[in-house]
Amino acid sequence: MKVFENLSAYNKYLNLSEPFHPLMDSRVCKQAIPNFPQSSKEIQVNMFKVSLKKNFTGDIKYGANKYKTDNGLLLFSSPGQVVSWESLTFWDGYAFVFHPDLIKKHPIAQKISQYKYFSYEISDALFMTPEEEETITWLFTKIHLELLNNTNNASEDVILSLLNVILTYSELYYKRQFKENGLNTTSVSSKVKTLLQQYYNDLSVPIKSVPTVSYIADQLNLSPNYLTDLIRLETGKTTINLIHEYVTEQAEILLLQTDMNVSDIAYQLGFENASYFSRLFKKNKTYTPGEIREKYR
Repeated sequence: MKVFENLSAYNKYLNLSEPFHPLMDSRVCKQAIPNFPQSSKEIQVNMFKVSLKKNFTGDIKYGANKYKTDNGLLLFSSPGQVVSWESLTFWDGYAFVFHPDLIKKHPIAQKISQYKYFSYEISDALFMTPEEEETITWLFTKIHLELLNNTNNASEDVILSLLNVILTYSELYYKRQFKENGLNTTSVSSKVKTLLQQYYNDLSVPIKSVPTVSYIADQLNLSPNYLTDLIRLETGKTTINLIHEYVTEQAEILLLQTDMNVSDIAYQLGFENASYFSRLFKKNKTYTPGEIREKYR
């Protein structure tokens, strides 16, 4: 797999001209796409990328997931993203790519580490309203023009300030998207509970392992970070909190309704370590497994 560590090599692979700036580049998609290779095996791009993509035709994958053709999607990727494509035809919008070195001495570096959407999957892309899309498009245009008209003296501070506004708006827009998802469908926390009920449906046999956040997220076709952000908005808790709360509820039932010892209960519920199970139980129930059993005898 080809790995790209700088913009010059990445642009050359895409049949594009040299980047406007050694550490950052902006492209109008409908102008750049005709130059792209028709297909590409997986490549890894070790740079940040923020893209506004709409009116899409073609077959492109980020990781294992296919890009959707809906209008008004804003996508974010951090260094290490893997992408491949076939039969690209067209899409509109902008792409802004920048090397991590660009922001190392800028306050935006700390903010980017806090924006979880850089680690969302493509299926978690940001869908914007027409008004939101208009705002973001204007900001991308300003970045592009700054680079285009001031190639040699483009102001990093100006561009990073505009990027900061895009990222700040995106955080707000994602929160709006989370709320809309919660209102229009069964709450995500309820879906998680249903999955846990199915997972622990038969406690007559030992469970192989405690379900992970990644497992739950995969069942819901979401990335782990996106799922946790949805859960936190609904409940103020994390996905792992919900998993642990459910598992300790099942443990309490087994403690009070059977004569199984604590180690066997831990094993039955998928824990490899009985001591860890006991600590987790006390954290969620205030009492140890033994104290709970004694309390309700």
